[in-house]
Amino acid sequence: MTFSVSFDPTGSSGAVAPAAASLESGDDYETLVMEACGALSDAGGSTFHMGGFGNGEWPLDVAYDLSVFMEQLPTLLAGMRNGREVEVDLYSQGIERTLTFRPSGDRVVIHCASRTSWVPDPERESIARSELVAMLSKLAMDFARGLKAIDSELSEVAPFERWLEGEA
Repeated sequence: MTFSVSFDPTGSSGAVAPAAASLESGDDYETLVMEACGALSDAGGSTFHMGGFGNGEWPLDVAYDLSVFMEQLPTLLAGMRNGREVEVDLYSQGIERTLTFRPSGDRVVIHCASRTSWVPDPERESIARSELVAMLSKLAMDFARGLKAIDSELSEVAPFERWLEGEA
């Protein structure tokens, strides 16, 4: 089972529009992501998937786990594009894993360290850097599409409006 991550907003289309987001001038990216994930979760129907290291489907939710990952997505994408090592801390209770992404030429070696009784098998996986960047870029675009589908005003806020255009 190789590492994979995705967001499927398809269940969100046609959902009841959420209450207006409480946007304030100067809201930081992390706050926007938490608001967005809350809105997507409240609308229902969307799913967040991550798998690998011997487990094809990690037990994740949209409200919290997706927020944790999305908070770190811009740093991860920039690091992979620039060939820098990046650590992603999935600190949600029950998941509690750290993924370390180490670019090596045209590949990325991902190391998974668990802080629970779950043991990754294998501890390391490798993926083409271009494949990983494409996967992460698609996740960003799908996230923005989900916000648009539920008619959230967050879809018009940076960086989500750029992601909707495929500029992750």
